[in-house]
Amino acid sequence: MGAPNTKVDQGFKGLGRRWAAIVLGPVWTLTLLVLSAQPSAGAFDGIDPFKMVRSLQFVQDSVVLGDHSAGEMQRHLLALIDERLRASDKAVFSDKRNVDAALIYSMSGGNPETLALLMRSEGRTYFNADLAQTLTTYFTGNPEKARVKLISLLDEYKGSRIESYLTLVAANVTAPRDALGALKLFDWARLLAPGTIIEESALRRATHIASRAGLVEQAMDNAERYVRRYLHSPYASQFVDIFVYAVVEHSDEVDAQRMEYILSLMDAPRQREIYLRMARMSTIAGKEQLALLAARRAEALSGEKRDIVRDLAEFYAGVASVPTDNLSEAVEAIASVPDGRLSERDRALRDAARIIAEEVTRQPVLSQVAEPAVVLEDAPSEQTVTEMTLPENDPIKAFMAAKRSTLDDIDQLLDGNNDQ
Repeated sequence: MGAPNTKVDQGFKGLGRRWAAIVLGPVWTLTLLVLSAQPSAGAFDGIDPFKMVRSLQFVQDSVVLGDHSAGEMQRHLLALIDERLRASDKAVFSDKRNVDAALIYSMSGGNPETLALLMRSEGRTYFNADLAQTLTTYFTGNPEKARVKLISLLDEYKGSRIESYLTLVAANVTAPRDALGALKLFDWARLLAPGTIIEESALRRATHIASRAGLVEQAMDNAERYVRRYLHSPYASQFVDIFVYAVVEHSDEVDAQRMEYILSLMDAPRQREIYLRMARMSTIAGKEQLALLAARRAEALSGEKRDIVRDLAEFYAGVASVPTDNLSEAVEAIASVPDGRLSERDRALRDAARIIAEEVTRQPVLSQVAEPAVVLEDAPSEQTVTEMTLPENDPIKAFMAAKRSTLDDIDQLLDGNNDQ
């Protein structure tokens, strides 16, 4: 369970357990108990599961609001609640709050086998068999099988303690089949539980679903709400991936000013990181204008400081500029970044862009064009005409063959890196 926290332990003992309960309240009293020792489930025999789950909810909400130090507490509580539920006498579940606690625990990252165990024990008389079985089906990797039943149970649990959790699960299983229906459920879940891990998860996933469904405005609305409330969540890195994908995938529809406004709500280092990711993904996707915009923003946020972010921003801007009216500058920017500043994927991207730039700028040697040997009935492509009208040993023909081969290799290379 981890080493005791001596400093907290001494403070707790100095305060006294009774006074701690009065001054700090039940949530933090339980928190201090967990931190101040290596307790077993037996130490919590007198504490109802619903009180332990209430502490878990408090800790999880603190984590997504930016208190990352509570992450270890979350792991401790999940383990302790699991032991407490497994060791509980069936009489404990005569209190409906403890039944709800077991269900909330299972939907909050708890051990899915524990709910199945409770259903096999005598305590199953206190549980809704349909709900418990449906959740077990969902947790064991059969969301589609659980979907219809979950939706039908929402009305039954309307206004209950578990409604927001159940709504979030229902939204997750609905998303693959019905994006609009899932988005309505995500909205309802977050409205039921504002400022909690439920809202954080609902906003993050709704941004993803809306983006995938092409609902760009809705995706941006959810993204802005997320940035305002949960930017310091440990799950924010997932959100960043979702946001960058949405902007790049729908670059023609996303309002650049709206995108920049959302990013302006973040601190400068985080903005630079996101603009840099955006520049790379846009470059690979062939979205030159967005790649240049993102690269220039990342560069500007670096100021005069010379660091890897500035180097990479210049690199992506150079790659995105191939071909441009001034290829020499693009080639120079591409070649100027040392290997040590680039990942293996970026080195491959640099080499591909440099090859394109060099091929475009190279001046071919022209020679006499021969008449076609035969007259074609159907109009051939420009490529076919050129090949037919050039002698076998003509340098232009050799150049074009080499160029097509090179570009095919580059396409394969970029396709291979496109999902990175």
